[in-house]
Parts: sequence; C-alpha cells; structure tokens
Amino acid sequence: MRIRSFILVIDSYLARKGMVALLNRIHGLRVLKEFGAKEAFLPYLESRSVDYIVIDQHAFQHWSGLFISNPGLLEKTILLEYAHKEDLVQEVSTSDVKASIHLMEDRDSLIAKIRNLLDRQDRDPESPSLHLSPREITIVRLVSMGLTNREIAEKLFLSTHTVMSHRKNINSKLGIKSISGLTIYAIVNNIITIEEVSSLPAK
Repeated sequence: MRIRSFILVIDSYLARKGMVALLNRIHGLRVLKEFGAKEAFLPYLESRSVDYIVIDQHAFQHWSGLFISNPGLLEKTILLEYAHKEDLVQEVSTSDVKASIHLMEDRDSLIAKIRNLLDRQDRDPESPSLHLSPREITIVRLVSMGLTNREIAEKLFLSTHTVMSHRKNINSKLGIKSISGLTIYAIVNNIITIEEVSSLPAK
C-alpha cells in the first residue's frame, strides 16, 4: 500500500493537533501540513501532490468559492463535522465530499473510517464510484435521463453555475463531452439501466 498524503485545514488548534495524533496512528498515511481555517492552502496544493484534505465545517464554508471553482478538490476532501449542518449556510454541497467524519466520534471509529477509505481506494482505484464523487454520479445519471443543466439544478437545489462546474469536471475526468457518450458510460457502469434510457420520452 502506498503512503497517502494528507493536509489538515482545521480552525481549532486543539482539534487540529488531536487529528494529527489520530492520523499518525494509521499505517500508510502521512500528514504533510496543517492550516488554520482562514490560511490559504491552495498554493500548497498547487506545488505538491496531496491525496486528501481534512477540513472542518467552518473552513469548508469559508473556502466555498474555492471548491466551486475547483470541484475536483471535493473528491480529495474529508469533512470534519462538529456543528449542526443547519447552522451553516453552504454555497457548495457537503454531500459532494469524499467522506465525512465527526469530531465527537470515538477514536477507534474515526480510525476505522479512514482506514476503510484508504483500503477501498487501494482495492479498486479505478472504480467509477471512487473516480467520480457521489454528486457527480447523480449528475451523470440525470444527464443520461435527458435533463438540462437548469432542470438538474432545480432538482438538486443547486445553482446552474454549480451544475455546469460539475459537468466540466466530469468531462475532464472521463474525457467524455457528448451526452450520448455519458449515457453509454452510465449504462456500462450501472449508473442507469438501458431499460430506463429506452423508456425516456423522445425530445
């Protein structure tokens, strides 16, 4: 198993140091750098290869514009939750992140979750469910069903701009630009069935 690299973007110094101590107990990963919630971490990512970003809710909210303009970051993101989600106004959906953990979970549960994430990627690094985020898979399905960007945005309670950013990221990852190509990809990877596609009304 290759060593996975992590950075932390966590507001609380104690929570940050606690997470470093916890991650250091897991074989196969290394914490490269720690940042406070408002410290700019993008320049660091631009100069180094990082596998995962552990970021707390408030930092995620603070940097929402960065995630909207760089949706590929979401598939590297492990969200550290500690506040109620309804207490935060999010411009980017937390359901798009790679995984989430909660500060109040016990140590063994947190370690098991992170180990499971690393093990899944080692077992099947090219799996579509790992290659695309859950939100991207949903968007591929809806595109295959013939929905427009605006219809997808309304259905998922997103802005049209966010949907377009997701689609651009999907196109970049898969190298597929046509709707018919995405539909074939969705069928082959069991995102949608051929029966569902065949039953769609012609547009």
